[in-house]
This record gives sequence, C-alpha cells and structure tokens, in this order.
Amino acid sequence: MLIPWPRIVALASAATLAILVGTHGIAHALDRPEVVERSITATSSAAPRVVAIGDSIMAGHGLASDQAWLADLAISNAWNFTNLASDGSGFVTVGNDRDTFADQAVVAAKLHPDVIIVAASSNDIGASDTTIDNSTTAVIQRLRAALPSATIIAVSAIWGDTDVPGQLAAIDAATLDAAILADASFVNVGQPLAGRPDLMQADDVHPTAAGQLVVADAVSAALVTAGLSI
Repeated sequence: MLIPWPRIVALASAATLAILVGTHGIAHALDRPEVVERSITATSSAAPRVVAIGDSIMAGHGLASDQAWLADLAISNAWNFTNLASDGSGFVTVGNDRDTFADQAVVAAKLHPDVIIVAASSNDIGASDTTIDNSTTAVIQRLRAALPSATIIAVSAIWGDTDVPGQLAAIDAATLDAAILADASFVNVGQPLAGRPDLMQADDVHPTAAGQLVVADAVSAALVTAGLSI
C-alpha cells in the first residue's frame, strides 16, 4: 500500500462531509447504475479498494467502461475498483449527471476505499482561479477528513492533441496546492496525447481506446517516478 505523507493539517469531522460539500447530485450519484457497471472486482480479498473521482476522460467517454485509462490500470494491477467519474463534471463545474467532484467525494467516502484517485479537469476552464482554488481545496480536504487513513492521489488534467489552454496550468497548480494541504500526493503526467490526432475520437476531445492506453501508460510511469505504488 501507499504510505501517506505526514499529516500537516487538522480537518473537519467526517460526519460533516455531506453537509459541507453541498447537494448538487448526491442522491442521483448514489443511484447511478453505471457506477456498478464501472466497478471491477479483483479475485483476491487483499486487493486494494480504489475509487476514482473525475471527468469524462477518466470515465472513458464513448468507450466501454473497462477501456478507461484508470480501469485499464485497475485490471492490470488487480484492484477492487469503482469509477465515479462522469461527463462534464469538475471541482467547480456541474456535469451531465448533475454532480461535481464534491458530490462524487460523498459517494467515495461511503465506499471506504484504501486509495482515492482524483483527476484535475479542463471542465473547470472559465471559472475564476480563486473559485477553482477554493473548490479544489475544499473537496480534497474533505476527502481527507472523511478518510483519514486513505491514500489520496491527485492527477494533473489531461488535454487532447491540440495546444493546451493557459488556464490548465492554474488548474493543475490548484490541485497540487490542495493535495499538499490535505496530506495527499500529486502526480503530473504531462500531456501524453499532445500532437496525436490519431489517438482522439471524432469529437477531438476524448481519447480513443488506444489513446486511453497511452494515458494509462503515462500515469503508471508517473506513479513509478513519484515513488508511488498501489
């Protein structure tokens, strides 16, 4: 298992999590049948319980659920895995399932995972940097409050094959700062899809199955470089 960094802040009680994060899509998220479909159960009872919070890139938009990049890692590493990621959502932005990452965090806490992987999202582009900072910090701190012993890994935002918008750097910086404050780890995976239109679906936003594998390889390599293992 991953070893968490030393605790650096005292956080709110886990019992306050549902109140603090708001109620955009909590009830809806708890009843989403696709969450069951995106779950992967390992054969070993000792397998780590891993939960994902993220957007359509992490959800594997347009593909089978087991073709998402994190699902590929889950299968390769024999995790017990649940993917809560949903299209359009972000730390700030309400997604297609009427949830934000705060709402996904409420569901994640109820699953009592060993590891939570949270991906920064380009869906938050257009919100003010201050709003992004505050929302990102709140979600990751509240995850830590609800799950004090869990390993939390925040991953930088994945863009497509075109030029990266300038605000994406600010989104990644906010995620890094929030991870440090909440005694979590941050992994910068770069932009593995950059200049690779052959790895993008027709919408030029979401990676193909081959593109998802490239992202999975990039994340896996970044975790190794950071000295993290699950």
